[in-house]
Amino acid sequence: MVEVEEIVEEEEVLSPSQERLLDAEEIEKAASTLTRPTARMQLESVAKKLRKEGEALKRVEASRAAAPPKEEKKTLPAAEETKPAAPPKTTIPASPPVVIINNNAHFVPIDKFSFDDGGYSGAWVTLYIDLPGVGSTVDKENITCQFTPNSFDLIVKGYKGKSYRLYKDNLENEIDDFKSKRVVKADKILVKLAKKKTDYGSFEHWSSLTAKRKKPGSKEKDPSAGIMGLMKEMYDSGDDKMKKVIGETMMKQREGKLGDGMGGMGGGLGDMDI
Repeated sequence: MVEVEEIVEEEEVLSPSQERLLDAEEIEKAASTLTRPTARMQLESVAKKLRKEGEALKRVEASRAAAPPKEEKKTLPAAEETKPAAPPKTTIPASPPVVIINNNAHFVPIDKFSFDDGGYSGAWVTLYIDLPGVGSTVDKENITCQFTPNSFDLIVKGYKGKSYRLYKDNLENEIDDFKSKRVVKADKILVKLAKKKTDYGSFEHWSSLTAKRKKPGSKEKDPSAGIMGLMKEMYDSGDDKMKKVIGETMMKQREGKLGDGMGGMGGGLGDMDI
């Protein structure tokens, strides 16, 4: 009797970023077949959130892959270990006390400025800070502005004998920190924040400079309340392909494979009875 060995093909293991990007592609394909604008917009919104998280995870995975492996410390056997010779006693002069400086203590905060969101078609969000004579009384190297995707930090040193600062770390939208810049005029400073484009090619809309912070104890409305019913209806009335896409996405959410990448909709959609 000849034994037959069954060969089982190993399923390809996808990274978290690939999982999200593939789910986004499937949902986008399904959305393109819909005729109702509202239904298509809701699915495209879900796909956009998945794609955004997939791109973020992709950068994290690439960063981890590029990091050099940690070297293990080699320990010598007890026989090979040697005790270092005791150093000769020397008299060490007393060091001066260490003074800790608060970086914010000597800055005057800038709390007055003009804000221009640039409209829907503008590529810049511009801040105008009025400082009469700043262009002729302060060296440009003493006017700096550091940018990150979510913040900027403007510092003006030596203006009328003082140093001024304008710092915002909770911008309403992400900015292109490489393109953002500061411009020094005769009597004012311009901080130009470069807008990022949406997936549809237009610039993101800014209604204010910073995002609104949640009040302590305030309850956030469940964003999945309307979408959950819509997707349930689409699943019940959809064809086999539509049911497969929605069903697979919901199953992955229940199993925790999508994390919180549904933009706050994970719990509601994961509990949807399909």
